[in-house]
Amino acid sequence: MNINAIIVDDEQWNREIIKKFGAWEQFGICLAAEAEDGEEAIRLIETSEVHIVVMDMNMPGVDGIGLLQYLNDHHPDIRIIVISGYDDYMYTRQAIRCKADEYLLKPVDPQELNQVLQQCSEKALATLHSKPGSASGLRLELLQVLHAAKPALSAHYNDLNAAGVKHSLQELHSRLEQVHAETAALPRIGQELILLLKELMQSNSQESTEDETEPEFLETSSITELIAQASSMYDAALEQLIQQRRNKNRLNLEEIKHFVDEHFTENLKMEKLAKSFFVSKEYLSKVFKQQFGLNLTDYITKLRMEKARHLLLHDSLSIKSVAELCGYEELGYFYRVFKKQFGLAPGEMRKGEAEV
Repeated sequence: MNINAIIVDDEQWNREIIKKFGAWEQFGICLAAEAEDGEEAIRLIETSEVHIVVMDMNMPGVDGIGLLQYLNDHHPDIRIIVISGYDDYMYTRQAIRCKADEYLLKPVDPQELNQVLQQCSEKALATLHSKPGSASGLRLELLQVLHAAKPALSAHYNDLNAAGVKHSLQELHSRLEQVHAETAALPRIGQELILLLKELMQSNSQESTEDETEPEFLETSSITELIAQASSMYDAALEQLIQQRRNKNRLNLEEIKHFVDEHFTENLKMEKLAKSFFVSKEYLSKVFKQQFGLNLTDYITKLRMEKARHLLLHDSLSIKSVAELCGYEELGYFYRVFKKQFGLAPGEMRKGEAEV
């Protein structure tokens, strides 16, 4: 019997790290889906059988505290692993109050993560065995098919690749037929495809309006018809995005780099920055790395670390003040990033320079 887990984090690269570090199969865990915020996670939990939630705290919309409270109130049997960059008393207290199994700090230690995953898997299995008659796996299987299709579909859409979008939907069609998706499940599949399209449009600064074909789309009676209608909706939205990009000046990466150079100590959010330049955060990260050799997050970290080193060596400010001036609210997180970057703690670097 598989234990089903979901990862909830608004940063894709964080989700990728957790997926890579976790020995999921070894502990009988099926990584069923991912969510970018608490709201999406709640939707997944309400429509499928989830046993373990691996979650961040700092997310847009329904944040970690909101999700913890929801799980505590409505699904007390779900095992919770909090992975956060915030060594914050308020967050830790809330996690303890909501009976989270563990509160891990970023950067994640693989051994520590897997130890907790094993414990959670064993506890979840024990709970399942004590409750005869668990929910049918078909809905979860459908959910897995949908979420497996999501990354490629999103990537093709963000790259303006109409042929890729069509191919991804055809692949989804084939997989849905393989798992024998019944007619009763089609409205749910349609809703998920509509939600994904609206998320993609929003991330690309497109206006998302209620499409008059949606009611008909949700009432379709065959997989073939549903996918055909979905293709039409995605094609129309993609054509709108292509026109929008044509009407804008070519993405000026030097302008973006200059903006980051001027504002890197502020709370820069990839999503907000991408929206300002009318592109998706995935596209911005991709082309920025192609141009400058570092993804945007790593570039911001590099700027912050260079500034921190300069302040430590040429100023008498406290380390806490240096961290704040470089955009880090959490001193513990600043220490970890600094040591990872330079191999020395901030105090060690300052002391070493003073002794020279």
